[in-house]
Formats: sequence, C-alpha cells, structure tokens
Amino acid sequence: MDYLIEDLRRVFLRMADNLRWYEQEWLGVPIWQLPDDLIRLQAVVTEVKPRWIVETGTKFGGSAIFFASILECLGQEGGGVITVDIEGYPKADEVIASHRLGRWIKGRLVGDAKADSVVAEIKAIIARDPGPTLVFLDDWHDAEHVYAEMQRYAPLVTQNSYLIVADTVFEDLAGTPIVAPSPKYPDAAKSNPRVALRRFLAERDDFTQEARFGKTGIGNFPDGFLKRVAG
Repeated sequence: MDYLIEDLRRVFLRMADNLRWYEQEWLGVPIWQLPDDLIRLQAVVTEVKPRWIVETGTKFGGSAIFFASILECLGQEGGGVITVDIEGYPKADEVIASHRLGRWIKGRLVGDAKADSVVAEIKAIIARDPGPTLVFLDDWHDAEHVYAEMQRYAPLVTQNSYLIVADTVFEDLAGTPIVAPSPKYPDAAKSNPRVALRRFLAERDDFTQEARFGKTGIGNFPDGFLKRVAG
C-alpha cells in the first residue's frame, strides 16, 4: 500500500501548492510555507539547538521571524538569525524593524546569496559569537544556483546540524500552474533543488539524507534535510 499512499500525498501536495495553501502567517507576518513544513523545521531546530540559523530567501521576513520565535522559545542566549535575499523587500525591513522578535535577526543582507562578499559577511557575523549553525536554503530554485549555494554554505553547517534544501518538490510540481514554464524556470522537471541535492550527495560523504522528518504529512521538501555527519 505504500505506493498508493505516496501517490495520494503527491496529489494532495500538488493541490495544496496550486491552491496556495502555503500562504500562511506566523505571529502576524506572511510566511510562504506549508504548515507541516513549519512543524518539521521547528523539530530540527529543537533537536540541534543552533546558536545561528542562516537562511537564503528573506521574502517578507516571515521565516526569519519564525526561526527567531523558536530560538526564543528554546531559551537561546546569543546568536540569532542571518537572512539574505537578492531583493530588498521593504516589507521585510519593516517587519524586522518593528516586530518584537526582530532583535533576533542579527544580519539582514541584500545580494546574491552565493556571492563571495555575502558569504564572507555571514562568516564574519558568526565568527563574533561562534556556535552550532543550521542553514536553510530557500531562494532561487534553479539547480545550478542551489548546487552553488550548497557548496558555499555547507562549510558553515556544524557537525550534527543540518543543511536544509527547500522546495525539492519542484520536480513533482513541474507542469502544474504554479511551476509552469517561465523565463525563470524554463524546465523545472530537469532543473530544480532535488537535482542539486542529488548531485551534492553523490560527491560528498560528510552529509547524509535524514528521511525521518518527511515520513508523515505533506511538505515541499520532505527529502531536503541533510545532516552533517563529519566535520
């Protein structure tokens, strides 16, 4: 029966994404994540208890506030969230400046996440207060871009923490309205985060795919949790 369950999950996910069920709010801030994925992310943060969470893809600031809220709930002292996006959304600046949890966001960078200058700035922030670090990649979903980000950000991930690759299901959503061919994603079936993830894992033995977070419910990246097993 497993294949029937997987088929149903895939169909339900295609419905959820195309009906925009991912457009949620967290503590009053828009956050484009499915509820099941938010539960998975908090479980990972709770397990690792990172000092630093680095995310690519700030958008409106919702995920940064989400991560900040989990750190605060865990009684974290020091560290915080570093977020980067190639677009400088005014809404994100407003959220970070005005939200009670905005104080947890210690870096709000605008630029190409894989650029040398951006990565260097993130490293410099972490170096001032080093500790366990978790990385969440959720910006441009072209395979080459995601692979380049994985290469650049993997060294930031501390042992037994995670490199999380968002929206691996772009491969499954290709051809539906939400991932229809476009100048940005001309062929999402062939170029997507899952392609980058497979390539990355095939080349390395210091990360392993952690399947337990994606075993239940639906999600946009059930196979996107990579645990660092070697330093």
